[in-house]
Amino acid sequence: MAFWGGSFNPAHVGHIHITNTALIKLGLDEIWWLVAPQNRLKSSLDMKHFEKRLSYARLLTENISYIKVLDLEQKNQLYASYKTVNFLNQRTRKVKFIWLMGSDILDNFNKWLYPNIIAQNIHLAVISRPGYSNSILNTSKVPYLGKKLKTHKRRIIFHKNKPVWVFLNNKLLSISSSDIRKTKNLHLMELYNAKNKKFIL
Repeated sequence: MAFWGGSFNPAHVGHIHITNTALIKLGLDEIWWLVAPQNRLKSSLDMKHFEKRLSYARLLTENISYIKVLDLEQKNQLYASYKTVNFLNQRTRKVKFIWLMGSDILDNFNKWLYPNIIAQNIHLAVISRPGYSNSILNTSKVPYLGKKLKTHKRRIIFHKNKPVWVFLNNKLLSISSSDIRKTKNLHLMELYNAKNKKFIL
């Protein structure tokens, strides 16, 4: 099982593309999107209301059975990622989770609250994102993630002791939430493409 936490402001086909990459390369059956109430590292000025972000993410993925869009963090007042990890570990002891994150996260993972605790308590998979080359994997921020697993061993990551992570390369889809916020027509096109299953397995 895997989950991906984020603002989804708004959700778009790039998110679906990354989800598909993780699904295939890690051999997963289901992936949860955890829509965050607010990211303390992002400005709230350009952040759409939580209910709007949640509703749109659900609309975008309504025909994709392997994606579940959840309001788990909002409902349980989990306003920090390490709290979400602890919450899931305590309530789903029989399920092994892997946390998905785009490679853009590596640029500020060291600024998260207790990044070491996060890495020590959940397996991690970092997926390549446009604009963030493989060179970022050699930055001083990467050690927070723990030991890097060789890519060809990615499907056995659940059997490895934490902290451990794996990097997943994928065909890059150059689109972002910020681009969509700037162009309303592009936003509508994203919805059309997703609902017509052009980016679905």
